[in-house]
Amino acid sequence: MGSRTLNSKRNIIVGSVSSCLIPLLAMVINSATVRYFGVEYIGLTGVFRSVLQVLNLTELGFSSAVIVNLYKPLKDDDVAAVRGILAYYRRVYRIIGIAILISGMIVCPLLDRLIGDTGGIGENIYILYLLYLTDTAMGFLLFGYKEALFHAAQRLDITKAVHIIIYIGKSILQLAAIAVLRNFYAYAAAIAVGTVFYNLSLNILSKKKFPQYYPDGRIDDDTRKNVREQVVGVSVSRILGATRESYPMIAVNSFLGLHTAGQYSNYCLIFSTVLGFFLIITKAVQASIGNSIVSETAEKNYADLTRMEFLQNAFITACAAYLVSLYQPFMKIWMGSDLVFPVPVMMLFVLYFYILAMGEVRNAYFSALGYWWKARWIFIVEALMNVILITGMGKLFGVAGIILATIITVFFVNYIGVTNLLFREYFGSGRNEFYRNRIIYTVAAFIICGAVWSVCGLIPLEGAVGIIVRLAVCTLIIVILLPGLMFLSQRKNMTEAAAFVRQIIRA
Repeated sequence: MGSRTLNSKRNIIVGSVSSCLIPLLAMVINSATVRYFGVEYIGLTGVFRSVLQVLNLTELGFSSAVIVNLYKPLKDDDVAAVRGILAYYRRVYRIIGIAILISGMIVCPLLDRLIGDTGGIGENIYILYLLYLTDTAMGFLLFGYKEALFHAAQRLDITKAVHIIIYIGKSILQLAAIAVLRNFYAYAAAIAVGTVFYNLSLNILSKKKFPQYYPDGRIDDDTRKNVREQVVGVSVSRILGATRESYPMIAVNSFLGLHTAGQYSNYCLIFSTVLGFFLIITKAVQASIGNSIVSETAEKNYADLTRMEFLQNAFITACAAYLVSLYQPFMKIWMGSDLVFPVPVMMLFVLYFYILAMGEVRNAYFSALGYWWKARWIFIVEALMNVILITGMGKLFGVAGIILATIITVFFVNYIGVTNLLFREYFGSGRNEFYRNRIIYTVAAFIICGAVWSVCGLIPLEGAVGIIVRLAVCTLIIVILLPGLMFLSQRKNMTEAAAFVRQIIRA
């Protein structure tokens, strides 16, 4: 399978290309959609995706549980065990695909209530929804289960590369549907076409890369029991994911309409794009972490966690600073002043980004350990609080209340709860040091973002020139303040993190 460092390096390189290219294409498509159809179509697409993400709860986290159970047999080259897990996974995925189609059809009569006023939409929303539903089910009915094999084998770079190629082709079809055909049905159908080709490519590549691993046989009772227990825990986590990612969009549409939902979706695209750059690292090393957990001691893995947390903080602090300085100017150029939220709402998006990103390295260890069942009550409490707070605060304060409600539950329930669980069940010691470092990192981030906002607020320039000047000023402030703050407070971690980066580069 290659060394963990080399595989991580490959994953980071391909992930970087993916995180640059795919969001850029998504922005182009959104711009074309707004120009030729209207912002309401962006809102409608966001609502469809949120509804279908809830239906995806049918998957119950099987993919995550299967990946965790593939780490050891892949490491030991236990061909029979891998084949049995893949066969089990294929059977479950096909059942899930059928269940999604059935549950999706049941939701159809409720669409008009979920979406509300569709005055700006000329197409039949039921036909559009069925196209999106078909796309969602295809990955389960075809060869989506084979993605877990690449993931567990630390070759996420292969699936990412295929995804990039398919996404480019799909984007070309979508742009043709929007700008040439002016047909939104064709736009939606192109998404399903892309999913079919991605699955077919996975099947072909898995046979070439891993010819010895194919679905065959059965898993033993212990593995089946382990998978089922983990799936129950992950399913609770997936419900949390739906309330965190899907319910806010549904709430925005319900309380404020498709137009505001379209604005929210555009801000989320920028937000998720920047978060995606950070997730390059955590996704690239996820399988390596799983391999390390079954090979190394908890002390060694805690040392690795500490180094990656330091690197994570430097990256997300810089990202947050760029968001603070460039979010609003970019949105004005991209979508126009009429589709820009007030500054306080933008700041909440930045804070939400930071809160989510600061837990991702820790989440990578949590997922690799398969602790979903142990954390089930944390997920249940967070999901319930999220729905209650989003509903209440959304009605009172609109978009700002919806984002703030999510921030509160993510930090006070998920971040603190999962961190405490991880140290109690696995690392054993080091929790106080972990939190102390996090406080230092967060204070440094607020200092840098405050400095960036204060200085960039004095720049009177608008448009592309204004963005370039703000970008340069923000970069200068980050280069001056970030290394100094980190060196003064975290000299040891800075030295070890630098050595860690050199190791990856030389691999």
